Formats: sequence, structure tokens, C-alpha cells
Amino acid sequence: MVSYELFRSAMSKFATGVTVVTTIDDKGHPHEMTANSFTSVCLDPPTILICAAHSTNSFGYLDENKAFGVNILAKDQQALGAYFAKRPEQQDGNTEYSYTSSDLGLPILDGSIVFMGCKVVGEHIYGDHTIFIGEVEELTTPSDSDPLLFFNSRWYNSD
Repeated sequence: MVSYELFRSAMSKFATGVTVVTTIDDKGHPHEMTANSFTSVCLDPPTILICAAHSTNSFGYLDENKAFGVNILAKDQQALGAYFAKRPEQQDGNTEYSYTSSDLGLPILDGSIVFMGCKVVGEHIYGDHTIFIGEVEELTTPSDSDPLLFFNSRWYNSD
């Protein structure tokens, strides 16, 4: 079997955009997680998927709410990507951000270049993660900025 370290290193060679998945926590407050496990599934109906580790708070909120938003980050939002990549207890609170609520009640991060609001239409458990398949019910493109990218365990923008 391939080792954890070797697999992680190999996956770092795949350049991705950076997304922040948003949902609502058990107290009705916004909850966010940085994710690069995001892809389109099909165009008709418009469907995407994300993955969440079972050991995270995000998994519980996604599993309970059956709805999530995907915010594709702009090149100047590296601080948000790094902040929401940490567990909530490790977030230092120094990163400021704002959001509005979508029609589905999901947080739309200000400055994101695309927002997709989704209802969960399928779930698949594999290993220590669940794959959540979401039908896109809302889509906005609030900014035409270039995207933030992640490659080789480092952040990149188009500058």
C-alpha cells in the first residue's frame, strides 16, 4: 500500500483552486472549511461534490443540514483560505471577513469570485470521509478577480 506521506506529496503536485465550503453550525451560526476536494459532477442537473473528514465539525454540520455553499476564493483571499483550513479551536481570530446570506441561508463570503448554494442529493462514505453530492440551486459570480491557487503545498495568485 502507498504510504500517507507519499500519497500526500503526490497530491500536492496537482494544482487546484481554493474553495471555502460554508454551512450553518448547530447554533445557527456560519461554519466554514477550506476544501480543495471539490469538482463538478454533471451539467444537467448542475451538480458538484465535496468531501469532508468524519473527524471534523464540518462533517457533522454538513450531514445534519444537507446543504452547503462553495465559495471560490479570489487571489487576494489567501488569509481566508489559510484561516478556514485550521480547526475552529486553532483559528486565532485575527482574520477579518464578512458575508451575506444566500436565499438558502448559506454564508456567501464577501470577495469570493463564485458562490454555489447546494442541497445535498447524495452521500457516499469512503474511508474516513463522506463525499457529499450537491445539486446547485443558487449560483452567483460576485467578482471577476483571478482565482487563488494551491500547488506543492503553497499558495499562488496571478501576480
